[in-house]
Amino acid sequence: MAKQRRNKTKKKSNEFFILSLDKKKKLIGIFLIITSIMMFLSILSYSRSDQANLTYSLNDFFSVFSTNPDFLNRAYYTSNWLGIFGAYISYFLIITTIGYFSIVIPIISFVWGYTIIKKGDTNLAVNLTAFFLAAGIILATFFGVLRLDDFFTNHYELAGNIGDFLGMAIGRLFGVLGGVIITIAAFFIALFIAFDLRFRTIRNYFSKLFAKTEKDINVKYSDKSKTNLKKIKNLKNVAKKKINAKIKSEETEDLETEPKRKETNIRIVRNDEEEIALSKPQIEPEVIANTSKSKTEEDNKEIIPAIDKEVEKELPDQWDEKISFRPPGLDLLKFSDDEAVKVSEIELKTKAELLKEKLKLFDIEIVDISVTPGPVVTLYEIVPAPGVKISRIVSLEHDIALALAARGIRIIAPIPGKSAIGVEIPNEKSQLVSARSVLSYLNKSKAELPIAIGKTIIGEVYITDLAIMPHLLIAGATGSGKSVGINMLITSLIYSKHPSDVKFVIIDPKKIELSFYGRLNKHYLAVSPDLDEEIITNPQNALLVLKSVELEMEKRYDKLAKAGVRHIIDYNKKVSNPKQKPIDTDKMKHYKLPYIVVVIDELADLMMTSGKEVEAPIARLAQLARAVGIHLVVATQRPSVNVITGTIKANFPARIAYQVAVKIDSRTILDMNGADQLLGRGDMLFLPGGVPKPIRMQNAFISTDEVEAITNYIYTQQGFSKRYFLPSLFEKQSNEGANFLADMDEMFNDAARVIVNHQQGSVSLLQRRLKLGYSRAARIVDQLEEAGIVGPSEGSKAREVLVENEEQLETILRSL
Repeated sequence: MAKQRRNKTKKKSNEFFILSLDKKKKLIGIFLIITSIMMFLSILSYSRSDQANLTYSLNDFFSVFSTNPDFLNRAYYTSNWLGIFGAYISYFLIITTIGYFSIVIPIISFVWGYTIIKKGDTNLAVNLTAFFLAAGIILATFFGVLRLDDFFTNHYELAGNIGDFLGMAIGRLFGVLGGVIITIAAFFIALFIAFDLRFRTIRNYFSKLFAKTEKDINVKYSDKSKTNLKKIKNLKNVAKKKINAKIKSEETEDLETEPKRKETNIRIVRNDEEEIALSKPQIEPEVIANTSKSKTEEDNKEIIPAIDKEVEKELPDQWDEKISFRPPGLDLLKFSDDEAVKVSEIELKTKAELLKEKLKLFDIEIVDISVTPGPVVTLYEIVPAPGVKISRIVSLEHDIALALAARGIRIIAPIPGKSAIGVEIPNEKSQLVSARSVLSYLNKSKAELPIAIGKTIIGEVYITDLAIMPHLLIAGATGSGKSVGINMLITSLIYSKHPSDVKFVIIDPKKIELSFYGRLNKHYLAVSPDLDEEIITNPQNALLVLKSVELEMEKRYDKLAKAGVRHIIDYNKKVSNPKQKPIDTDKMKHYKLPYIVVVIDELADLMMTSGKEVEAPIARLAQLARAVGIHLVVATQRPSVNVITGTIKANFPARIAYQVAVKIDSRTILDMNGADQLLGRGDMLFLPGGVPKPIRMQNAFISTDEVEAITNYIYTQQGFSKRYFLPSLFEKQSNEGANFLADMDEMFNDAARVIVNHQQGSVSLLQRRLKLGYSRAARIVDQLEEAGIVGPSEGSKAREVLVENEEQLETILRSL
């Protein structure tokens, strides 16, 4: 018993003197901070006069405990704040290393001590260490080069032995001036690399800061720039402290004491295009010469919606009027304060480590992780170890989302064109993509109909061509950003194309989403002469205007055939060349044809009211209208098979999917899952034609105020004297009636009486009763349908007879 008690007391005493790993780290950190302070004070109080007192050996230091008068006298006359010890330290650091710039050594020691105590970001400490060492050596070398000049010869402490050696080598090789240029360039390169600075950002910052006169710039430069830089540094330090504190709370001692294993390579790839787009908008307004008469008072008056037939006949076939038009500028759009916010490297690396650890729990080893941050979502490209099945990683989707506390993740297995698996994880703080930041890139695009959609998940501005698509199908739940996307599409074309180059046919059954564009009826809208509204809101009017567009397509094909070309681009080139322009006739006149973009904001409402009647012109336009410059943009918030039928879907290879409620809706619009995992508010998947997997993007945001400002600005510009009219359906019907009377068969009246008497609209009946051939009998039945005597064909069944008796029939025949 006594031995056991003694053993217990020994164990307790041993445990008392054993320090934990955390305490050891804190002691090391305190030691480094104290050492840094002492080195800093010794360098700060360095004096040349102290060098005479540094002739002692190590044994002479024992004279401190004696009364050696010589030693005590020299110690008395040492001016260094830390005495002879400080004089030795300062002499060693300043003379034998890099001169006065050895001050970076205590700074580095302090940084590491602070990092160890506070459990800060070691990567940041490594970066600061590398920068301070490089900066100290470069600056010492700079003054080493200057010491070759007579003025700096005696200033040995500015360079030290290392700086003097490097400076003399560079100075003798490149000369004093060349050495100065090289060292200054090296310093700024180290500065830019260490702090991830960008030249354009700094240039734009100072250009905005000193946008006044040159006199103000010279007076305010030093004070204002320094205070602003200090504020920026203070904000960065506060943000880093908060992030470090958050990471500290999540760490456990188990991870500290865990044995080291082979680390996964984590790389962060950032895209610099984002700042370029924000810093310098590039679109400049261009004034097009006015070759027509000046704007009269009548141009300012509101256009009367109803158009009678007499005015309609006076409309010229050739629409070639030119106007003086200044496009809207980017100053009508706003910058977003959230757009400059970037995801911190600490957040990116923390999530990458959590992702790696979570997969390791399921025995999935990761070889490499590449992190590409975007405005809303960050892409983690992981390369699994050989032998790991992709299906195992895909099945862990919900486990990964739980481990990262993410709103929802999306796994791309594998990434097309890469031997890696993509994991898209939402950022803790989303970045708003403003319309201004993406529209500034339109002038760089060579597309015929450029559309600035937004930014990809790697931060690149994405601009596509509607002329190549050639039609676009959009689907998304309420509030997912669908209407904003349509506004962005229309705005992109307005900013990039002149009113004579593009026209819009806008169908908005909801009546409020696209009503702003009604003011552009003299500039960008194409309207039907049969209707009394510019923005089509009535479903029946929508059907009529689609049929008018269909007639426009047929007329354009006739013109292309007459000109001997196959595409609208070739036709417009040929028409603009006087030597190649086709000869005009009374029936057909040739002039430049604008593109026509038909925008339907809610297809579901049209399908509910008109059904098959609407589906037919949409399908026909989607099949044939591309070559003549007519393009469809169809949107719906209910992507069911009843709305997006197989006929419509087959002719829309390009599709955009915003957030939807269920997976079946995602499969309807994209033929695959994924849209149900989006975050909403502009988060979208874009599937271009011929691409196996969609591209995830953040739609640019344009507010209602910005759209209203753009339309108000264009409304004040000179418009065309007449609106751009589509072909009239009423005129076509009257022409068809005249042709019907001219081509009526001689046996038409007899055939009508036979059909009405037997109440059976059958071709075989006419063949038997009137002894006609099949072709002639079938042609007469079609004429009876046009006259309203029989109904449409019902397959193998006989047609319905719409006239009940001979009295009604005689009335119809007399009217014909």
